[in-house]
Amino acid sequence: MAQRPEFLEFDVNGVTLGALAWPGLLGTPTVVAIHGLTSNAWSWDPTAHHLAGGARLVAVDLRGRGRSFTAGGPFGLRQHADDIAAVIERLGAPTIVSGHSMGASVALLVAERHPDTIRDLVLVDGGTPLPRGDGDPDTMLERTLGPALERLRTVWPDRVSYQAMWASHPAFVEGIGPDLERNLLADLIEVDDGFRTAVDETAVRIDGTDLFGDDEIATLLDRRSEPVTIVRAEFGLTGEPPPLIPTEVRDRYRNHRWIEAPGLNHYTVLASPAGAELVANALRQTLSSNSPG
Repeated sequence: MAQRPEFLEFDVNGVTLGALAWPGLLGTPTVVAIHGLTSNAWSWDPTAHHLAGGARLVAVDLRGRGRSFTAGGPFGLRQHADDIAAVIERLGAPTIVSGHSMGASVALLVAERHPDTIRDLVLVDGGTPLPRGDGDPDTMLERTLGPALERLRTVWPDRVSYQAMWASHPAFVEGIGPDLERNLLADLIEVDDGFRTAVDETAVRIDGTDLFGDDEIATLLDRRSEPVTIVRAEFGLTGEPPPLIPTEVRDRYRNHRWIEAPGLNHYTVLASPAGAELVANALRQTLSSNSPG
């Protein structure tokens, strides 16, 4: 079981970013972790507990989220990648970077824009091209993440109502344990009429435009010559088929190291004990293969 994280701040590229750092055992390397589009650094807490000191895990709150909620723009995946690279330089480059969902695309961008900062990548249900559909990027964002966007606009009268919303989410039909509940509640900030999530919708929309409408973002894996590890959940954002990463997309990128996550969805692949253990094991394997000698 990992210790409680240390709260860190990094002054990079004109803003102050918050981060959480779970300590590793003496002499263990550092892994930098990047959360998803509407998430925050606390999403990596379950993985840290399953790593159990096997690495120092530093999860950064991207601009407009969590303890970086007031950091301000510019937003966009390239800016996030430059911010993460600056954090890595402070921590000691190169390092292994892991990203979930949008964070996987940011991790790939860090590797492309700042290759000297990256030792290896572990991507969690993300980093592959997203379906474009027949709409503009904003329409595709609403179509794919409508309930998540509504969550950002909602003011909850109390923490209990926010927890109840997550408990009824189709991705968590097996229930929410006390640890996950604590991490979800850490997302809240107090406002005049109650509580809201510490996520800037403007940041989400700008980042979402990159994800759904930017050809260079969509082809990041095509340009990545060195294999990366990709953990793929069996089910999507609603806890049901189809998965976020279709089988045909996985088959297109057979040069990468794929780890299947049966029975897990886009949320539980990181948030559940089974998913966190799978991701932690993927990180251990990557750390082992990158260790000297």
